[in-house]
Amino acid sequence: MFMGQYEHSVDAKGRTIIPARYREDLGETFVVTRGLDGCLFLYPQSEWQNFVDKLQKLPSNQNTRKIQRQFLSKAMEVMVDKQGRILIPALLRKDAAIEKEVVFVGMMNRVEVWDKSRLGEQEIQEDEEALEITMDELNISL
Repeated sequence: MFMGQYEHSVDAKGRTIIPARYREDLGETFVVTRGLDGCLFLYPQSEWQNFVDKLQKLPSNQNTRKIQRQFLSKAMEVMVDKQGRILIPALLRKDAAIEKEVVFVGMMNRVEVWDKSRLGEQEIQEDEEALEITMDELNISL
């Protein structure tokens, strides 16, 4: 299970180090794709296959195609090099506005990759009271 946050830099070629705590669970080759809210998602191969299986079972309609397009059209396999780095494809770096500093966020079955400043803006927008209301609506108690 992925959890926690780790910060790393991105070099001029678009490479970044995968946090050591995530490397084993992600594997040597994994999938990076466009995420939600302005980040990227990293999926281990098995979790990616589970996700694709769910997408394939959806009824064929315009909304399904939009969802499939969102995640599949820019999904790419990446390989960890000997220094523990991956190359984040330029297209995905642009989509997520990734420049110099990234934050890896563990999200149970996947990892989110955020541009550090964009994640900061996202966190500022979060409202703890609204979060508490949402948790109540979902019947989540601490």
